[in-house]
Amino acid sequence: MEKTSLVSLEINVISAQDLRLHHRSIKKNAFVVVRTDSQNSCSTSVDTRGGSCPSWNEKLSLPLPNSAKFITVEVQCKTHSRIRTVGTANIPVSDFIGDYTPSFYQHFLSYRLREPDGERNGIVNLSIRAVVPQQYNLRPSPMPPLFGAGLLEAAEKRSGGIAIGIPVAYGRV
Repeated sequence: MEKTSLVSLEINVISAQDLRLHHRSIKKNAFVVVRTDSQNSCSTSVDTRGGSCPSWNEKLSLPLPNSAKFITVEVQCKTHSRIRTVGTANIPVSDFIGDYTPSFYQHFLSYRLREPDGERNGIVNLSIRAVVPQQYNLRPSPMPPLFGAGLLEAAEKRSGGIAIGIPVAYGRV
C-alpha cells in the first residue's frame, strides 16, 4: 500500500489556444480536467466566451501520489448532447519536480494537446508549483569551515578577504 503523498500541487490553468472539434474551431463551453491519478482530479469552470482561445486563470490543488510519473491535463467541451474531449497532454512530473529550483518555485509551462487519435489540437498554458510541508522542506546543511577560525581571520586581515572556488561537475552524471 502506498504512503500518503507529502507533495501537493498548485496548478493554475491559465488558458488554451487554437482548440478544434472535427477541424472546426470550438465556439464556447471549454473546461479543463487535471488528474494526478485515477482517484485525484479537479476541473475548471466552463469558459462560455473564449471560443477556440478560452481563458480560465483558475487555481486547482491536487495531491501528487508518490508513484506518479506524469499528470494528465484534458481540455473538454460541452456540446448540446455530451461532453467531448478536445485534447490531452501528459506532463512528466520531472518537468516541475527534481530539478535545481527551490521546492516552492512556480513553473510556467505550455503543452501541445493531442486528440485521442494522436493528432495535434491546440496548446494549453498553465503554471505548476509543488507544495511541500514546512517540516519536510529540504534545506542545504551548513558547510563546515574550510579553514580554522584563526587562519581565516589572519587571511582576511592580510588580503582584505578570501574567495574560495569549489569545482563542480556540470552537465555530467
